[in-house]
Amino acid sequence: MVACTHRCCWCSSQTISAHRKHGLLERSITVDVLKVVAAQLIVWHHFSAYGPMADTMTLVWPSLVNWLYEDARLAVQVFLVVSGYLAGQSVMSKPVHQPLVLIGKRYLRLVPFYVLALTLVTCAVSLSRTSIHADWLPTEPNAWQFLTHVLLVSDLFGFEALSSGAWYVAIDFQLYVVLIVLCHDVRRNRFKRISIGVALLCIASMWQFNRIKELDIWAIYFFGAYGLGVLAAWSKRSKFDQTVFWIVALLAFGALWFEFRSRLCLALFTAIWLVIKPRGTIRWTPMKRVVHRLSNSAYVLFLTHFAAIVLFSSMWNKSHFYDPDTAFYLTAFAWLCCVGMGLFMHEKAEVPMHHWVSQKSKQLLLRFAKHTHRR
Repeated sequence: MVACTHRCCWCSSQTISAHRKHGLLERSITVDVLKVVAAQLIVWHHFSAYGPMADTMTLVWPSLVNWLYEDARLAVQVFLVVSGYLAGQSVMSKPVHQPLVLIGKRYLRLVPFYVLALTLVTCAVSLSRTSIHADWLPTEPNAWQFLTHVLLVSDLFGFEALSSGAWYVAIDFQLYVVLIVLCHDVRRNRFKRISIGVALLCIASMWQFNRIKELDIWAIYFFGAYGLGVLAAWSKRSKFDQTVFWIVALLAFGALWFEFRSRLCLALFTAIWLVIKPRGTIRWTPMKRVVHRLSNSAYVLFLTHFAAIVLFSSMWNKSHFYDPDTAFYLTAFAWLCCVGMGLFMHEKAEVPMHHWVSQKSKQLLLRFAKHTHRR
């Protein structure tokens, strides 16, 4: 499966050969590039939104800092489309008979490292509390607040986020649950009906629900972008699915004409690019390996970089720096540290943790699947 190339260990030679055999490598590289670029923009957006270094840089580069704060955050739409694309591929050619098993696997895929990242962020915040006096620093969490984060319902219960990436993990899980529920059909492979269902929910989100800011803690607010990614993946399956995608894309242009939203515009063009991207020469070059490794670590980077922002902001305050050039160079160095930490923790923590959790939960999920199948 193509999805294995984005949130697990780096491809072995056998995996690369399999991708070449099935003609999927170039599509994988396209997704990798989108993830890498979007991840770096999100990190720089958070550097511009949090910490005293951004305030200092604004004295010399106000336009740059303002762009990072206002526009770079739109890169999260790329993540939503790509997430939908990969999820759509995973259920593209087989019926979903055990939805709760798939949902459980997804939860166990997202949460273990997420909990570790929250712990690291909480420790960083605790160490920096005496030197950072700003409202963007999370307050000291209590047990209930941490538990709601672990269960991915903190926003639904109105708890303050412990980290900048917490909301996205919860939304990604919600969106996956919605997709699996839509795809669940134990009687027959009714792919056309499922495609229409996803398309209708996508259209409803773009035309109505995505325009209501109060709904941004629910999957329906983001399903326009996510659904476009799902339909982009399914457009490779048949002429019917390709037609469904282009109809939804046309209606997305209509939604933009009715009320322009830059986030929806970016999501739409990202999905279109995934559909029309011409397949190039299949070669596994050193540059593609670098991009692939950075893509693998994007999830870790997304969850851990806030801890680095807190620690470097604390160091800035304690050092009493005031020079904008120093602020820029230190921010660039902090960004490189975030990228390096993401690569290191992906290999040394996320991958081993995922393998261990998968092994321990495999028997439990199989027993649950057999039990539900008998019923």
